[in-house]
Amino acid sequence: MNKLFCLSVGLLFFAACNHPDASTPEKKSFVDVSGLDPSVKPGDNFFRYVNGRWYDTVKIADDQSGIGSYSFLNIPQKKLLQNILDSVSKLQNTPGSIEQKVGDFYASGMDTATINRRGYEPIQAVLGQIDAIKDVPALMKFVAAGLEAGNRSIIGFDISPDNKNSSINIAHVYQTGTGLPDRDYYFKTDSPTVKIQEAYIKYLGTLFQLTGSDPAVTTKNARLVYGLEKQLAASHKTRIELRDINANYNKTTVAALSKKQPNIGWETLLADLGAKTDTIDISQPAYYEKLNALLVAVPINDWKVYLKATTLENYAGALSKPFVDASFEFTKVLSGQAVQKPRQQIMTEGVDGHLGEALGQLYVKRYFNEDAKKRVLDLVNNLQKSFENRINHLDWMRQHETKGQREIICNHQKDRLPG
Repeated sequence: MNKLFCLSVGLLFFAACNHPDASTPEKKSFVDVSGLDPSVKPGDNFFRYVNGRWYDTVKIADDQSGIGSYSFLNIPQKKLLQNILDSVSKLQNTPGSIEQKVGDFYASGMDTATINRRGYEPIQAVLGQIDAIKDVPALMKFVAAGLEAGNRSIIGFDISPDNKNSSINIAHVYQTGTGLPDRDYYFKTDSPTVKIQEAYIKYLGTLFQLTGSDPAVTTKNARLVYGLEKQLAASHKTRIELRDINANYNKTTVAALSKKQPNIGWETLLADLGAKTDTIDISQPAYYEKLNALLVAVPINDWKVYLKATTLENYAGALSKPFVDASFEFTKVLSGQAVQKPRQQIMTEGVDGHLGEALGQLYVKRYFNEDAKKRVLDLVNNLQKSFENRINHLDWMRQHETKGQREIICNHQKDRLPG
């Protein structure tokens, strides 16, 4: 009887403590289940079960091409970065300071009056360099100079860890040379893809026209460039084939590559890039076999038209409004984005992309004080302790690993966390 009485009182006390009233604020739930679609069985379609309602009702902003959890975090952060840039760009900053570099970069991009007045004048010298190309070696020298400036064309190059020996960095080259996202865009014949192909050819023609080419010539040149890209695309691996890590690892000597593909001039190309190496990973060999053949099969004047097109594409977003608008008209067809982003947002992304480390320092100074730093470090340290505790109490590890080995694994897990 006493036990029953105690149990009854306990339940009443529990109910009273958990019953919401005016004096007890309702606890906030951090699990949002409003997007679940209970009409779908999880075993039939788990994606629709978890995201169905959200997927059917969510709205994509007109100046965005998609939406997701990343955008919920990223867009507010970009606004904070824009606040910094709007502020520092209006100040008289100390020459050479981070504030001066970041502020001047942003202000120069916001000076649309000067940008529009100059038209394509900023790249006329580069187009002149293309006009001066007389042969394939000169073409490849121009391509190397473009790579150093971050401009894409017919060589995809970077230096990163060896896929089979991560303790060293090596030179890698990969398939490139096309303006559309991947090879299938050049060969599919469904209506949406054809629409993208036509929009791309129109875009190329507009770029030529904005640099003073005759309308008849612009159409001819646009189709010439598209045709050359299609030949290159035919040698590309598909997205599925690119997933095969082993098939996309082809480490070879530069000497052997030079003999096999003499028109590319690998030794000279690497020297122009400042890459001193005797081996290179040629990720997609078929592309470079095709490029080696096309360098002599395609007339040099056609290659010059192609290089002008890639140059204009590389710089269109930084030139005057007609170039920016032409670029967006193509982007709109490709991505579905309805309207252009505001200039402030474009320049914020530009500064973040080119001077991200410097902008990050200003962000930390303004928004990430010592208290915030301490909270994050405490969070990370607690995660490390949690991992350590879990690893040390795993039965299967106690059966197969010694205590010393568990400590090594635990320390390795710590090293992979920040802080």
